[in-house]
This record gives sequence, structure tokens and C-alpha cells, in this order.
Amino acid sequence: MIRCGLAILAAGLLLAWPAGESRAQGVEEIEQAWRGWMEKTQRTRGSLVVMRAGQPVREAEAGRLPPGAAVPLASLSKAITGVCIATLVERGTLAFETPVSQALARTLSRTGRPVDPRLLQVTVSELLVHRAGFGPGGVEDMARWLRRNSGGRTAFEEQLRWLFARPLAYGPGERFEYSNAGYLMLGAIVEEAAGQSYERYCRDAVLAPLGARDAMLDPQWRILSSYGGWKMPLAQYGRFYQAFAPNNPAIGPRARAWMMSPEGKQVGGGAHYGLGTFVRPTPRGGGNIWHAGAWSYDLANAHDGPVHTSYATFAVRLGALDVNMVSFAEPRQERGDGELDAALGAAARRVKRWP
Repeated sequence: MIRCGLAILAAGLLLAWPAGESRAQGVEEIEQAWRGWMEKTQRTRGSLVVMRAGQPVREAEAGRLPPGAAVPLASLSKAITGVCIATLVERGTLAFETPVSQALARTLSRTGRPVDPRLLQVTVSELLVHRAGFGPGGVEDMARWLRRNSGGRTAFEEQLRWLFARPLAYGPGERFEYSNAGYLMLGAIVEEAAGQSYERYCRDAVLAPLGARDAMLDPQWRILSSYGGWKMPLAQYGRFYQAFAPNNPAIGPRARAWMMSPEGKQVGGGAHYGLGTFVRPTPRGGGNIWHAGAWSYDLANAHDGPVHTSYATFAVRLGALDVNMVSFAEPRQERGDGELDAALGAAARRVKRWP
């Protein structure tokens, strides 16, 4: 499934590096740390980009992945959805407290109402921070869909019907439970609020202005859409991640204040969840922002032909350094996110010679 490595990724939380490792270094040692992680965790192909002040300062590939290749992002897609929602809030089209009954009024007239009436009162805010009441995972019936239909359709309404047919696992607002379901619903909300397709709105309103001009929903996996379907070169995702820099106009003051506030968003360890990312505020630089993703799927009898995919992604912004780092690796493994986070964070903090 698409997931976020919920070890809450110790280095995304930016722990201090060990004594004796304070020697000056160049940005090339971030690449060396990444390659060491790739080898240790037995990844066969991958890529890394390091950005500073919104510009790439180091790019690397492994295992014959073509330089600058567009790669799928899995749950790193959630940040794109979160920032798109932020633009609609800033424009006054939505509010963080808008309930599902209002945000999806036209969609509900076509899909029918959920069996659990509590879902209608879930707010945009609760969807964003994984407190809508869904259980883990949250989007079911994927295999049945792929056997009969193309994965190249977003199929928002069909997927919403899967959600609406089941009661919530918890009361809205009751607890944090990471789930793809909330971000599926947010994609449908973007479409209804913007009056156009989710992909077009996100690309035109957020991605292209930030320099991610080749971003697209993966043609094979458009079904994952707003919770895991985006694909682009890593450097372009690194440019998009600059939206989280303080005063970047991609996120307006109302949405940024909401994102940085931990109220009702805590996940433990001093971190909280915001616009599709984990957040730890810091005294300087607007905080540290991070997320992980992974997607693996094998289905021999899919409608579009055999499906075999396995990869993992990770992104982190170190606010005090104005550095964004993004990694893609194949295949997905059950371990390694926290180790990568620690390795990249420690290496970046030691850099004294930035290009």
C-alpha cells in the first residue's frame, strides 16, 4: 500500500549528529550517505536530488536510472494535494472547517450519501490531518477494480462509493490514523471547489508556478490520484517542496498559520501533520518538513496487463538550511526510511561548502 514511514522518521525530526562528526564537508558527502544507504538496504535503482534555496546543487542516480527521469512519488503526492487545498482556502473557496456535506454537495448527489452519517460532518481540516475516523489504509477494493477497469482513470466517485459503503472506524477528530482515504476525498473536494479536474488544477495553480512543469498523474496509476498518483523528475518535486519555505507565496498566510500550528494535529515526538507532510516547527527557517511513501503491487490478471511495481520515496526540508532532499529507490523494503532520514540529515548539517 501507499504509506508514509510512520516511525515518525527520527532524522526528519532532526536529531543532533554524533560528537566528532562536525568536520567540514561538501555536498558530495550527502550523495555518499545516500549511496551507502542504498547499498545497505539492498536497493537496485534510484535517484537523489539535493536542493538549496530552490535550486539543485547535487543530483545522483544508481542502477542505470536515466538522469532526470520522471519517477512515481506514492505518498509524496499528498503534499501536492495539501498545497492545492491551501490555495483554495486562501482564495476563500473553501475553509479548513468546511464539512464534507458542503464541500462535496454536488458529488454526493451522484454517489449517494455515506452509510455512516458522521462522515458528512468531517471537516477539510480533519481530512488533511488524518483525523477523519478512517481505519488504516482506508481505500479498499483496488484489486477488484484493476481486474475489470483501467488503473489509468482517477475514478474518484467510484472510490468514494467504496468508502461510503463502510462505517468509520473511529469518531471524527478522535485520533490520528494515517489513511489514504482522507486524501482521496480531498482530491474530489479540489475538483468540486475548482470546477475542473484535480490534475489540471494542481498543475496550473501550484506545480507549474513552482517549476514542476513536467508533473503529471502517472498514466498507469491515475487511480491513486490525490493520495499517491503523481509522477515527475525528482528535481521538479524538490522545487515544489520549496512551497514550504517561509513566505513562499504558494502557501498563503492563512493556510501557513494553520499548517504550522500543532493544535489538533499532534502525532508524537513534538511533530504534527499538516498539508500532506509531517511538521516540526523550529526557531529558525520555518520548521522541518518531511514525508515518506511506498507502493508495491503485483497483479497478474489486471485489465491493462500484468502489474508489477515496487518502490519507495522520501522527501525532507531542513528549514534552517533552506535545503530540500528527495529520494526514489527500488525496490520497496520494509525498513530503511528512518535510516535514510538520519543519514541525509546528518550529512546536510555538516556541509560547509555549498555550491
